[in-house]
Amino acid sequence: MVDLEDFRSRAFYLSSAANASLYIHNRFAELGLWVEYQELIVEGFLVRNVIAVLNGTNPEAPQYLYGAHFDSANLNVDNYSDGEKFAAPGADDDASGVAATIELATVLHDERFESTIKFVAFAAEESGLNGSLAFVLRESARGVRYADTVIMDMIGYRRESTNSAFMFSNNASNTMVGAVRAAITERHLNLSLTTISNVLIDASDHYPFWLAGYPSVLVIEEMANNRPVNPGYHTENDTSDSLSMEQMTVITEALLAGFLTLQTPQEEKSSYAAWIISGLVIIAVVALSSLYVLRRRKVLE
Repeated sequence: MVDLEDFRSRAFYLSSAANASLYIHNRFAELGLWVEYQELIVEGFLVRNVIAVLNGTNPEAPQYLYGAHFDSANLNVDNYSDGEKFAAPGADDDASGVAATIELATVLHDERFESTIKFVAFAAEESGLNGSLAFVLRESARGVRYADTVIMDMIGYRRESTNSAFMFSNNASNTMVGAVRAAITERHLNLSLTTISNVLIDASDHYPFWLAGYPSVLVIEEMANNRPVNPGYHTENDTSDSLSMEQMTVITEALLAGFLTLQTPQEEKSSYAAWIISGLVIIAVVALSSLYVLRRRKVLE
C-alpha cells in the first residue's frame, strides 16, 4: 500500500503525475474497457484526464459516471521549482477516490446495463478543477445526458471508530442519494451517511457538473467547517497508514449497491446485487488495499 508514495507527489506539473495517469489508463485497459486520454493545457503544462467507458445496451439512455482526481498537493509549495522538494503522497486526497473508481470498474466491467457508465480520473483538480471543467465542457458540447454522476474526493480517513461519509447533491430528490441511503439500511452496512442538498460547496470535481446542470453527488469523509478533518490534508503526512480500509470498502459497497438498485429490474435486485456485492468484498481485500495507492507496476519503468 506504499507504492503510490513512491511518486512523492502527483502535482499536475510534475512527470510523476503523467506516470500516474499512465498507470490508471493501463489499469482500466486491463479490464477490457475502452479507455482514452483527454489532454488539456494547464498553466503551460500538458495534463491528461483518463476516461474509461463501459458501453450500455441503449445508446440513448442517460449515462452514469464515477470519478475522482488523481493529482495531489502540498500547501508548502509556493512555485513549480519547489514541487520536487516537498512530498505530496495524497493517499487520502485523492488516491482513495481513484481506488474506489477503479474498484467499481473492476466489479462492473463484465456486466452490461442499459446505461453507459464512465469511470474518470481527473487531472489538475488542485489547481482549479481544470480536468473536470474540460471534461464537462466536452460532454455538454456533445449533448451527453447523465442520469447521475458521483465524485469521490477523500473517503479514507476515519477520525473515530465509526465509518462516516457526507453526500452533497445539487438536488434534494437526487435518485442516487436515495438509492445509496436505502442500500445502507437494507444491507445493514456499517456506514453513517449524512446527506446535504442545495448547499454551495465548490472545491471539488462535482462542481463543474453542477454548473452545467448535471445531477452530481460529492462523496467525502467527515468534514468540519467545510474542511476535511484529516490532519494530513495537503501535507506530506497524507499517507496510506493513516487511512481506514474498512471505511473505504463500505463506502464503495454502498455506492455499488445504490447503483444496482437503480439499474436492475425489480425482480432481480436482491440476488443480483448480493452476488456482485459479495464479489466486491472479496476483491476489496486484495485489490482496494493496493489500488488506492496506485501500485507502480513495471509499465512505469
